[in-house]
Amino acid sequence: MDKQKIDLISAQDRGAVLHPFTHLKDFASGKLGDPTIVETGKGITITDATGREYIDGFAGLYCMNVGYGRTEVAEAISRQAHKLAYYHTYAAHTTDELARLSDRLVKMAPGKMSKVFYGLSGSDANETQAKLVWYYNNLRGLPKKKKIISRDRGYHGCSVVSGSMTGMSFYHDFMDLPVSGILRTGAAHHY
Repeated sequence: MDKQKIDLISAQDRGAVLHPFTHLKDFASGKLGDPTIVETGKGITITDATGREYIDGFAGLYCMNVGYGRTEVAEAISRQAHKLAYYHTYAAHTTDELARLSDRLVKMAPGKMSKVFYGLSGSDANETQAKLVWYYNNLRGLPKKKKIISRDRGYHGCSVVSGSMTGMSFYHDFMDLPVSGILRTGAAHHY
């Protein structure tokens, strides 16, 4: 990608995108430099707009565990998108693929798991998990059982509850997140 286009994309990004884990004022002013514009990925490697390659240790923030550029995955996504790209599960709606995958996951899961709930992100998964635990305790007649234990320095997401669970103060500062029901335990020190 040529420098003029990189500069344009950087300016557009700095002006219009709210990036998590990024100091907003310093990024917007350019003090943090330009954003890394990721163009392609293959296997565990991503390549930026300047051609520099990186090993993606985050796996696309934990959702690319089979790697980038997998032809069979892209083809399966394309086939499904041409048939039906998305449909919700509200009000007892399902699809053939959803029912079959859910049945397979339940059969593979350890213990007494009998249902699968689908979300769109880790934040969504943690938020839903907290709500399901609170719902379960309400059904058991334990409506005051709401505490969540979370590690200091642990990251659990950026939604309201998962952001409250996140053990990093800059996730809470100035956001009025409901952190009162979150108990903290120390961070692991491996070294």
